[in-house]
Amino acid sequence: MKKHLSFISLVCCLVFFASCKEEAERQTFCIHGTIPGLTAGVEIGLLNAEDPNAGEIAKATVQEDGKFWLEGTVEHPTLCTLTTNNLALLGDEAEASDYEGVKWTYTPVFVDNSDMEIQVPSYDLVPDAPESANFHIVGSPAHQDYCEFVSLCGNVEFERPRTDVALQFFAAHPTSVVSVYAANKLLTNAYNLTAEQVRQMQQTLTGCPADTARFNRFTERARLAEKTTVGSPIVDLDLVTPDGTRCQLADIVKSHAGKHLLIDFWASWCGICRASTPAIKTLYGTLDHAQFEVISVSCDEDDAAWRKAMQDDQMPWAQYCLTPDGYKAFFANYQTIGVPYYLLVNPEGKVIANPSGIDEVERLLNP
Repeated sequence: MKKHLSFISLVCCLVFFASCKEEAERQTFCIHGTIPGLTAGVEIGLLNAEDPNAGEIAKATVQEDGKFWLEGTVEHPTLCTLTTNNLALLGDEAEASDYEGVKWTYTPVFVDNSDMEIQVPSYDLVPDAPESANFHIVGSPAHQDYCEFVSLCGNVEFERPRTDVALQFFAAHPTSVVSVYAANKLLTNAYNLTAEQVRQMQQTLTGCPADTARFNRFTERARLAEKTTVGSPIVDLDLVTPDGTRCQLADIVKSHAGKHLLIDFWASWCGICRASTPAIKTLYGTLDHAQFEVISVSCDEDDAAWRKAMQDDQMPWAQYCLTPDGYKAFFANYQTIGVPYYLLVNPEGKVIANPSGIDEVERLLNP
């Protein structure tokens, strides 16, 4: 009888633990508060700021007295945008009055599955920053770290913070999801970090219990970045010339030994790229070609569009296009998310910078 009861007890325990595990997997976040001046009927939403295509994560309508309660689930701690708007209150009047009286707010918030309370004395004081003297979101470890990091580097610079500031934060928060998020941002675009900075990140960031998938991406990005640090040779890419000849980027760089070489990655469909071409032409025309050269590498997959753009823009330097294999390697190994993308190579064939624009190229060439 005792054995039978023990078996039943064991089964009950297993069922209980399975239920607890299922409940843990169903964790939700709750963002709530009471904001004076927030009118009943105003809509509050939460957007995924890391993936604009993900749509709205949660949505709610403000109740009386400025109370709101926004619930949902995130698979992992996620940078989001908390929005409010009064469009539903204005109805047809908003369109008729050319949106006069429409009010939107956009507040960045790092959301994890926790209870998060917004504290602010007035709706008019809701900022476009994660924290202010009068605005706080309490209850979320991820958001607390986010606020601290933003206060160090500034809200505008958060997406590409200064490396020294980021490393300082990483040292103090070696397992924070915000540290790993920022590290992945720094590793985007090859040749913008030194070998020592990459090593320091690898040694400092020891894990991320709150988001192991994000940490695994960091590990892989850092491994790739080891080959694309400032002062390293170019990572090779397969190219094709306008006459159809296959060639290698590394060989092209070697053929320009003894000169500074600007590599302009662009595409016919990239408006910013095309708008930057006149500035490159100006730079090209003012510098000695015995000491400086330019090549353009297109990311076009449409051969006709590439050729038309070359004809329209009349770039007087050598033109190349990535092959299908080169295209995949460029976005994977250079860890860039798009073009324009510039690399400046020194006369010894080493990449010395990933300039943000042509103005920076000029500063590097004329310190």
